[in-house]
Amino acid sequence: MSALHDFPISRHWPPVHPDRLQLYSVPTPNGVKVSIMLEEIGLPYEPHRIAFGEDGTASADFLSLNPNGKVPAIIDPDGPGGTPLALWESGAILLYLADKTGQYVDSDPARRWQTIQWVFWQMSAVGPMFGQVGFFNRFAGREFKDKRPLGRYVGESKRLLGVLDRRLDGRDWIMDDY
Repeated sequence: MSALHDFPISRHWPPVHPDRLQLYSVPTPNGVKVSIMLEEIGLPYEPHRIAFGEDGTASADFLSLNPNGKVPAIIDPDGPGGTPLALWESGAILLYLADKTGQYVDSDPARRWQTIQWVFWQMSAVGPMFGQVGFFNRFAGREFKDKRPLGRYVGESKRLLGVLDRRLDGRDWIMDDY
């Protein structure tokens, strides 16, 4: 696709600033990760609040950008080679933004891969486990009579916090200065 208007999502959520990165999201844990990254790196962006359901994440226009029907998703009008790039999945977006700006991921291959492993750890372990704790403790799952799922997710979340505590022992950040 050669321009933002070529993406079907721009019919439903037209860009006001087509020269800026377009962020399609809502303040969920995954959406906030990308918003924080965009603020930290100082890359101009235009946010589009995407509702859940038929008029938002389940709409044909949104699904044309993210077939998984989840936020966040982005379109970078100045992607690789100057061609617009659409991405979804918060971890992929974070790594893309780090590469694009040369921030938060070291150019040294060993340091780079150490950082990427911690991003994957957050994406594959912390995010899903904490999300399940929230579901089983605060939302619809709290009414389940069987408390074993809640116990399992709480126990795994505590274990993951132990991993994080050990990593932070004697340092301020998981990696380098952030």
